[in-house]
Amino acid sequence: MKLSALTLLLLVVGGVVAILVEDATEGIEAVETESGLDEVTTFDLDAGDALVTSADDIYTPDATDGTLVIPFEDDSFTCGNTLTESEITLIESQFSSDLTAQSVEAAAAAAAVKRSAIPVVWHVIYSSKTVAGGYISNSAVKKSISALNAHYKGSGFGFKLKQIKRKKNTNWFKKMKGQPSDSYMVAMKNALHTGGANTLNVYTVDFVDNMLGWGTYPWAYKSYPKQDGVVIQYNTYPGGSLKNYNQGKILTHEVGHWIRINC
Repeated sequence: MKLSALTLLLLVVGGVVAILVEDATEGIEAVETESGLDEVTTFDLDAGDALVTSADDIYTPDATDGTLVIPFEDDSFTCGNTLTESEITLIESQFSSDLTAQSVEAAAAAAAVKRSAIPVVWHVIYSSKTVAGGYISNSAVKKSISALNAHYKGSGFGFKLKQIKRKKNTNWFKKMKGQPSDSYMVAMKNALHTGGANTLNVYTVDFVDNMLGWGTYPWAYKSYPKQDGVVIQYNTYPGGSLKNYNQGKILTHEVGHWIRINC
């Protein structure tokens, strides 16, 4: 089934968010693959960012939306990322090396890479076709990408939605811990991960241990490419049901780990 509409396209060019109006097509198809996907929605990357078909797809910052990094002041919720001593040493060594080797030409090349919008594949994991069961709407995903671009405005990083994939798996949705070694997380990513190192894979689940999110670090990709990406609590999207954590900033924080802005 194909849906065509006059859509608003959000583009990030050099860190500036621009809004264009253009005809675009959103292709939705029910599929059954080796990994058992239930539905895949593919977006036209050449047309721009996430295809915005209504005002509900656009993130609007409010008065409390002034910070980039999540403070995690509520001890009952947290981020799953931690660093070992060896990883800290590796980071410090890499930073030192980068500063030593940096030149005007290298800085310009790095800036050009940053300005290239990063394609996002969003995996909606669910136990039932209800919001409480994890079946969040396409608008919720689009608004999350809109928020992500708003939060990273001026940084040189931009993101565009490539696909929304849906998978019904109650164990993955309701029994996963926010830990990289969790068997459900490993199995989910091995089955569903899409693209290479330049593609951001986002997974939404209902963590069993009050974690809000987990994001891999760039240096882990070479050893564990299928595990690359971020996993977040499903109801933390802008307007989601998790009070105080529903501005899309959990995704922003975890993506910061993924692109090595925050460690």
